[in-house]
Amino acid sequence: KDEEYRKRIELIQDFEFPSACQRIKITPDGQYIFATGYHAPRVRVYDLSQLSMKFERYLDAEIVDFQILSDDYAKAVFLCADRTLHFHAKFGAYYQVRVPRFGRDLAYSKTSAELLVSGSAPEVYRLDLAEGRFMSPLQTRSQAVNACGIAPAHGLFACAGDDGGLECFDLRQRESLGWMNAAAAAGVSGQELTSLRFDDNGLQMAVGTSGGVVADFDLRSSKPLITKDHMYDSAIVDIKFQTDPFGSGQRHVVSSDRHIIKIWDADTGEAHTNIEPGESAGEINDVALWPDSGLLMAACDSARIQAYFVPSLGPAPTWCNFLENLT
Repeated sequence: KDEEYRKRIELIQDFEFPSACQRIKITPDGQYIFATGYHAPRVRVYDLSQLSMKFERYLDAEIVDFQILSDDYAKAVFLCADRTLHFHAKFGAYYQVRVPRFGRDLAYSKTSAELLVSGSAPEVYRLDLAEGRFMSPLQTRSQAVNACGIAPAHGLFACAGDDGGLECFDLRQRESLGWMNAAAAAGVSGQELTSLRFDDNGLQMAVGTSGGVVADFDLRSSKPLITKDHMYDSAIVDIKFQTDPFGSGQRHVVSSDRHIIKIWDADTGEAHTNIEPGESAGEINDVALWPDSGLLMAACDSARIQAYFVPSLGPAPTWCNFLENLT
């Protein structure tokens, strides 16, 4: 008699956690999904060719963030709340190292094999995975760095500070390339920057603030191209760029706070659609957007990982192409 249960579609078997899901990412080859949860801290990897869970591993502390280091599930690193980095391979955990201060975000540079850890310190710690040692840290102007990211096109590294400052580095040198008060430029001076994301061509970057404002910048200008307010006064937890796979060239921004996922036009700011998981799903912790597709997955403060399909955003992935028939 449960209406929600009758309408529910099970994309993947056991696609849930006993308590809640914290982070969710898709491997570069599109064959596996990594998801982390807590109570107890664990990571689950799902094999999309079998539509089921491949394996589950437990960790000693809550997972703050993680990065997938290979094209498939073979190599991954987890940043934990006890200041440790746990490196995992196919056979399991094989190494861990401690960072000097508590971390908040991870970034990985494939070209230089550098892992960058930002957190509750002005320094961004650099771990060279090729040489197996720490490099000299990057010194930022902010007292703490909430989020960081690397442009996939040209490798520019950006830091989002808790003072509203946005700072960029070239990893081939230690000095900063530039700093600006992005929160003041977006008209919300005094707010923290909580998330950032480069687009695929590397010329634009969107930042989110602790007050629920998203500002899209061109790297050649200190003024935002467009500013979007979520109107919830809640910190932005995730930002994604999506180029229309149908060939129109239209670009969308998928920005999320704790309550809502907003999909809007990157050029005009016009709303495309909004997704609210609802009270039963709890607050949003992370969002995964399938590349060149309309499938979104939201990690929320509930046992079940939420999945949404927006046909106007893109086609369904090949592993769940039956969604096209349903819509």
